[in-house]
Formats: sequence, C-alpha cells, structure tokens
Amino acid sequence: QDMNLILKWETMLISLERCLTFKNKETKMMIRDGVPSQFRARLWKVCIDVLIKEYRANASVNSYSGILDMVVNKKVVTPFANQIELDLLRTLPNNKHFSTFTSSKIISLRNILLAFSIHNPDIGYCQQGLNRVGGILLLVLSEEEAFWGLVAMVEVAMPTNYYNRTLMAAHADQRVLKDILADKLPTLSQHFSSLNFEPSLFTFSWFLTIFVDNLPVSTFLRIWDTFLYEGSKVLFRYALAIMKFYECKILSFQTATELNMFIRSMCENLTDVNRLSQIAFNELNPFPMRAIKNKRVQHLSKLKMELVELEKLRQTFQENLRTASDEEDKQEDADSI
Repeated sequence: QDMNLILKWETMLISLERCLTFKNKETKMMIRDGVPSQFRARLWKVCIDVLIKEYRANASVNSYSGILDMVVNKKVVTPFANQIELDLLRTLPNNKHFSTFTSSKIISLRNILLAFSIHNPDIGYCQQGLNRVGGILLLVLSEEEAFWGLVAMVEVAMPTNYYNRTLMAAHADQRVLKDILADKLPTLSQHFSSLNFEPSLFTFSWFLTIFVDNLPVSTFLRIWDTFLYEGSKVLFRYALAIMKFYECKILSFQTATELNMFIRSMCENLTDVNRLSQIAFNELNPFPMRAIKNKRVQHLSKLKMELVELEKLRQTFQENLRTASDEEDKQEDADSI
C-alpha cells in the first residue's frame, strides 16, 4: 500500500509539473488526505509556479537574483531593514535553523524579506506575518523558491491589502469569519456573544501567519498544503474546524476571562490533523467560495466607510483642540494685559 501511494504521488506530481492538469478532484482529495513529506517541496513548488505563472511572465518583473543584487550591494535601501533585522531571531525561536544570526536560514530569511520589501514597496514589510510565512517556506524550499512563494501567497493567494499598513483585508476577513461562524456553528457564536468575547482576538493571528504561531508543525504543514492548492478559503475551513473540535470545552466556560486563558493555549497540542481535516472538509459543507467573496466585498466596503468616518472625527477633534488652544492663548494674553 505504501509503495502504491508513493507511485500514485509520483505520477500525480509529474503530471502537475508538466502542466498537463492542475485543479482536479482526485488531486484535491489526495492533498487533503495528507502529503507524504518527501513530496511536499515538489508540491509547494508546482503550486507556487501555477499561482505566479502569469505574474512572472510579465517582462517588467525583476528576477530574484536581480533584486537580491540590489539588496546585497545596497543599490536600493529599504526603510524596513532595521525592523526586519530586529525580527529575524523572533521568527521561529524554537527552530535550530533560525537560532543565531549566522544560521543559514536566518541569512536566507533576511535576503527574501529585504528583497520582498523592494519588490513590493506598497507592502514593504509586515511584521505581523511575513517573517513567519517566509521562515516556513525556507524550511521546505530553496531561497529563491521561498521568495517566489512569499510573492505567491501575499500577492496572489491572499486578498489585496492583507499585509499592507492598514491590514484592511485581514480585518475584513475576521468579519467574514464571524458571519460564517454564526451560520455554521450558531451555538458557539451565541456563546461568544453572551460572554462579550471577540473571536478575532485569536483568529486574527491564525489568518495572518496561516496558523504558524498557533498549531504544531505537523498540523499547520497539512493546512499549508491545502492552502497552496485550494486558496484562502481553506483558512476559514480550518478556523471553524478548530472551534468545532473544541466546541464542548469552549461552551463549558462561563466567563470571558476563563475562555481567553483556555484559547491562548488550546491549539498547542492539536495533533489530530486527520480529525481536524475531516471536520474542515466534510462536516462544514457546503462552503462556496462565491459566498466568501461576496462577504469580503461587503465587509471591505463597510471598513472603508468606517475609516473615512474615523478620519473625519480625528480631523474634527484636532481642529477643536487647536481652537481651544487658541482661545486659551487669547485668554492668557488678555489676563497679562
């Protein structure tokens, strides 16, 4: 059986690498059932190549070696260099490949983060997630492949403005998740509401780091496999699956404080990825991407309006402060006379 599985994976990957086919039900099911570790790098690489195929065909896109040359020789200086340097050892502190500044993976991580900040100056560097995403890519792929993996995940697989300064799309996704939670797990949603507990307090980091900060390696790698093949809808599936996995325990807490303490560590030992995947891909169906896209558009529009209103309030507040200050100065002048 093991030999048959290996041959099946080998055949499937050869087919993918030759671009004979990509999205099909059989391949999707094989990936959901678990990717043998010896095939993970090849699968990730072909998924990344497909995601950025049209992107890299653009003649204006620089090669990684060209961008890296700009970084190494300081032809272009990125304003994010200091922050990137500060975050390098914080990326995966418990992994030996990222433990010191002389570790090979640290050097590669520095290179791809600096290169990405030059490649995409609109995002530059988002310390909430880019270093961890880059670090995991480097554990599986070569430095150049990891760079293009970062480009594929940030600029293609994830919605626009997910990692920019405002993180607007990331915040919109949390509202989308809250809507889907109310639909798929209404009892849990009502429990959160009754305790005035906001799920985004923990799910926000799940999405930004694609679960790297919260789950054991064997579990989040399984999620990454499906994410790279199926796209960002997978994030919603697994976020809800985790909550359903712990639903009974979560419902047992009667205060937000107790619940918060539990959720901080609840995923640390979640290694039953087969059960988690069963929930994600079978028990939560149907799960149409069209509905998620529509919800994303709606919540993004609302967020933009809210930001406009906040900016108006900020400007009004500042004008009132200036007016009050001017009045105070006039009063002081009058008193001095």
